[in-house]
Amino acid sequence: MKTNIPNQIFKQSEHIIAVYNRLSFSLKSILPFIAFVLYSTTIYSQSIPSDSYIQNLKASGQNASATELEHLLYDLQSAVYFFSGEIKTYGEKPTSFFTEINSISTIGSSATLKNDIEIVTIEINSISDLSKTIDLSQFSGFNKLKYIYILSNIQTNEMNINQLIQNPNPQYTIIYKISIGG
Repeated sequence: MKTNIPNQIFKQSEHIIAVYNRLSFSLKSILPFIAFVLYSTTIYSQSIPSDSYIQNLKASGQNASATELEHLLYDLQSAVYFFSGEIKTYGEKPTSFFTEINSISTIGSSATLKNDIEIVTIEINSISDLSKTIDLSQFSGFNKLKYIYILSNIQTNEMNINQLIQNPNPQYTIIYKISIGG
């Protein structure tokens, strides 16, 4: 007597498709973005161009996050500047922190206003800077930090920027911009 054994793989794929079809439109629209974020943070810390990241936020319906990031990147606000071991603070409760790759190793020992910082901008100014590292553990005392923004004033690429990053932290989104002569 011949028995009929159902194809389990076929049934499982039908079940997955049925679940996906029941998802709301808004959830379906952000799934590609969630997959992108998970992929980019699970393998290693990966940077993304700032303009592309903002476009991805808008495309996935996260307009408030995109607007917040644009504000942090482009609007005038209270800030801490830490260059060559010297700290200058402008305004109360600074949300931005500006430094250069050469100063990162001494951030932990400096007395800065870290509690309200949401974005750190790190400048790369010379070819020799590409042989240094950006140790993200130096920012562990920055309680509200969300973004690490790498601003390269020299010609480089995403691969070179990714190689600079040490001790990645999924708490931080790493974005970059290559801005030569501007």
